[in-house]
Amino acid sequence: MSEYPDNWKELTYQLKEKNNWKCSKCGIQCIKPGAQGNKQLTKSERSKLTLQAHHSDYNVSNNRPENLRILCSACHLGYHCGRRTNIHPNQLCLDLKL
Repeated sequence: MSEYPDNWKELTYQLKEKNNWKCSKCGIQCIKPGAQGNKQLTKSERSKLTLQAHHSDYNVSNNRPENLRILCSACHLGYHCGRRTNIHPNQLCLDLKL
């Protein structure tokens, strides 16, 4: 059973839209799913430019918008580095090959 609400995808999509598909920490412009040109990116580039939702208090059941931060993969990984928190398999995988 997942701790994420049934509307998780919709909730985070709305927050990413509100953020104009930019990382709230570093400001990098990320990709919107289905946008023209995404298919020309490599898998590694798509991974780096994918936005993720981060729980500021590290509590995945606290899905209030003010607790969620929209981050690129690298910034999200940076928040979890060194912490043994709610990282699920494949949640923060990055293919750093160039």
